[in-house]
Amino acid sequence: MKSILLLIVLLFMSCQKSADSVLEDTIISTGVLSEKDSLHFEKKTKLFRSDGTLERAQIEKHGFHSKPFWYQIKRLNTPLQETFGIKEKSVFTSPQNNYSEEQIKAFKTAVYTSRFVLYQPHVFKDEKANISRLKDSLFFNQKCYQLQIVFDDNSNDVWKLFINKKSGLVQGYDLIHNGRKSLIHNEKMTQSKGLWVPSVRTSYMFDQDKAFVRAKYWYDYTDK
Repeated sequence: MKSILLLIVLLFMSCQKSADSVLEDTIISTGVLSEKDSLHFEKKTKLFRSDGTLERAQIEKHGFHSKPFWYQIKRLNTPLQETFGIKEKSVFTSPQNNYSEEQIKAFKTAVYTSRFVLYQPHVFKDEKANISRLKDSLFFNQKCYQLQIVFDDNSNDVWKLFINKKSGLVQGYDLIHNGRKSLIHNEKMTQSKGLWVPSVRTSYMFDQDKAFVRAKYWYDYTDK
């Protein structure tokens, strides 16, 4: 009897993937952008206030290359149509515009945020990331693995990554940043350059435990 129980326990443990194993599997399922390829896409954003009214709409052109790293953003529906980005660790902007240090800092934040959102789950494979596996859960009615991630250099941010158990892709995540919770749902995914990437996303903010739609995002990828 004891031997049977031991066998059951061993079988159960063997079926439990480690956090690192779950992350590695979803990276494989998502695909990796080759060193010769770049992603190019148009991103449309609508930001909403807590009462549901439209705060702002934005259209941008994005370009991304993984190795060596560069990321460029061009804002299309602004008077100056700002173009800015980062190549390696250097910030570059439209040559005809003289931006302030504060604007440059904002551009840098926008670039790194865009890259971090786009290139998940790869960005979590980092030596500074402390990854633990939480209880499997439902996320928008999809059965998901759940990983918690905290970075050594930013322990105030707590990420919870939801990975679809059927597709192996990132279904979404929630983030506690400066004590406030937000949630991102990848509603639709598509492939570009062999990489699974979001095509429709919704962002929710929480105000005293009440959720509201903060933003909607649409991505249109090209192979150019």
